[in-house]
Amino acid sequence: MRYIAALFALVLLAASAPSPDISGTWQGTIIVPGIGKLPRVMRITKAGSGYDVKIYSTQESEVPIATRNVKIDGSTITMAFDMNSDPWLNYHRTYQATLSSDGKSLSGTWRVPGVFNVPMVYHRTPPVTLHMLQPTRDLYIDVADGVKDEVLEWGGSGRPMVLLAGQGVTARGWRAIIPDLVTKYHVYSITRRGYGNSSKPLATAQNYNAERLGQDVLVILDKLQIDKPILVGHSLAGEELSYVGTQAPQKAAALIYLDAAYYYAYDGGIPTPPPPSPPPGFPKESPIDVTIDNNPGRFTTPIGLPILAIFANPHNDQPGPGESAAFIAAFNAFTTKQIAAFKKGQPKAQVIVIPHANHFVYISNKDEVLRDIDTFVANLPT
Repeated sequence: MRYIAALFALVLLAASAPSPDISGTWQGTIIVPGIGKLPRVMRITKAGSGYDVKIYSTQESEVPIATRNVKIDGSTITMAFDMNSDPWLNYHRTYQATLSSDGKSLSGTWRVPGVFNVPMVYHRTPPVTLHMLQPTRDLYIDVADGVKDEVLEWGGSGRPMVLLAGQGVTARGWRAIIPDLVTKYHVYSITRRGYGNSSKPLATAQNYNAERLGQDVLVILDKLQIDKPILVGHSLAGEELSYVGTQAPQKAAALIYLDAAYYYAYDGGIPTPPPPSPPPGFPKESPIDVTIDNNPGRFTTPIGLPILAIFANPHNDQPGPGESAAFIAAFNAFTTKQIAAFKKGQPKAQVIVIPHANHFVYISNKDEVLRDIDTFVANLPT
């Protein structure tokens, strides 16, 4: 009986033990597949009987990742994030971590169901002041009947520069380099139709082919009276750059392709590797993405504008869902051939290859890319 009473007392003591207090400021670095290292600051405040969590990814957006869905079970902390607003679109993740015995660190894993698990450690720190650049204007420009594209104006002095994001990425996707660019250029960024806060017309070829997406850019330049900007495009935006360069070169001063001069930007006749099959449970491509993929640009003529094309080759991206080492090797071989074709087809272009960068080359190799851009722009006609 004495043993049972002692055991019962221990159970009561465990049941009445208070939950740890996780409020405060936490900092850590996450390595995101396909992007690289991203510093994050997490602010946790008490909200009634629970917690309010805001995570600032300082290189991605001034908009925090937020949740109040926090569960504490002893030293196990589970946070569930379900967001669907720019720039955190279809953002469904959990972070489960163990609080250290001294309460100074959270060691856990970010989980994306059916996609990947990413380890991350947060350390408790004193409160920090975040100096994060905010857009000076958030504009919605009519680019066609019933279709508006979001344009963020970030300010800055110097030549106008317009940033065109990759597929599925919004105007805020340039956050990693915008603070650097505004010190030398007057910067704008665009969210193309179909994504983020921009309009999402039906997924038809007429609404999403390369010609239509390129025309949207020209409409924005005209309506905002942006005179001969430097156009910078990442990934899919290469087809918008090539559309402007071939159809309205007088509207731009120069084109900068950031891992963007692939078949949709210049068709050199190089066959692309067949895409890998996604694993079971992986989210299907949206109808808009499928339509864009099926209607790429087919540009084959030389462009008279000054061109800087930066390629990542070989890519150091972590294998994505369904991707094998053989697929990555095949894609790198394709990239090598595409670089040669682009040089031949655009003989006046300046082409720079950065080995072991990833597709988001302006994040993985930010300093090098910024230096290359500044050098290129310094040699442009005024």
